[in-house]
Amino acid sequence: METIRPGNTDPIPLQPRPQAIGTILVRFVGLLLVAVAVMVLIWSR
Repeated sequence: METIRPGNTDPIPLQPRPQAIGTILVRFVGLLLVAVAVMVLIWSR
């Protein structure tokens, strides 16, 4: 069985800018608030 190798041996380029931790944190907090609001609405019935 032959191994298949790419024509060039350059490393695979990563994303130029990784996602900022602040963006991830804002999304997490937003989803958390939405989940809490849904739970409160369900519980209050």
